[in-house]
Amino acid sequence: MNKYILMISVVLFLACNKKIKKREILKDKDFISILIDIHKADGIIEFKNLQAKNKKTDSVSLYNFVLKKHKVSREKFRKTIDYYAVHNEKYLEIYNSVQSYFKEKEKKLQILADKDKQKELEIRKMRDSSELWNLKENWNLPENGKKNPIPFKITARKQGTYILKARIKIFPDDHSVNQRMTIIANYFDGTKDVNSNGTMIKDGKFEDFDVSIETNPKKKLKYISGWILDDSNGTVSKHAQIRNISLKRVKIKL
Repeated sequence: MNKYILMISVVLFLACNKKIKKREILKDKDFISILIDIHKADGIIEFKNLQAKNKKTDSVSLYNFVLKKHKVSREKFRKTIDYYAVHNEKYLEIYNSVQSYFKEKEKKLQILADKDKQKELEIRKMRDSSELWNLKENWNLPENGKKNPIPFKITARKQGTYILKARIKIFPDDHSVNQRMTIIANYFDGTKDVNSNGTMIKDGKFEDFDVSIETNPKKKLKYISGWILDDSNGTVSKHAQIRNISLKRVKIKL
């Protein structure tokens, strides 16, 4: 905040040069309050002028509104300005109080902004916490297992739709049979629901694959399991790359 901008605007508004006595002017606390509101008015003027482009906001009307709000006459305010025009050191003390007010306001706004930012980060963290996959996200076969189907078993108690996703590249020299992605909902009563996606092509290109399972709300869920690269009997070896594995739950819409 530039303290000279406000000084100039006020002096232009109520310029006068008479010898004034201390008892004729506003009390410090009242003068400070008015200066604060005038500075706010300057901010409003600047903002509205930027928006209005060619149409300028009437600054005198806003300043008059401030004086009316504080029940202070133009004459008394003019005398106060004239007094401090002579007593510059005292004016600087007064204006330091104005600056302190805005610095404190700015500090509080920054604290609120930081809180909002922290809240946003916490929300993002909560969203990210919906990620259930607890194994490594990237696999290379046969380096990580000649016939590894990449099995998983993750404790889960909440009902919903569980979605398993990954980017997978299967090379033409892959020697697997009926390779697919499988997800299973396992219940405490020993029963299970199974779903698979078996549309994988051995073309050496990365593709996005996903498979989902909606749990039975009438049963108590125990865990989610399955295989990223399930296969059938006759598989000799695999040649594949798997990236960005993810397992998330979507709530059931009632």
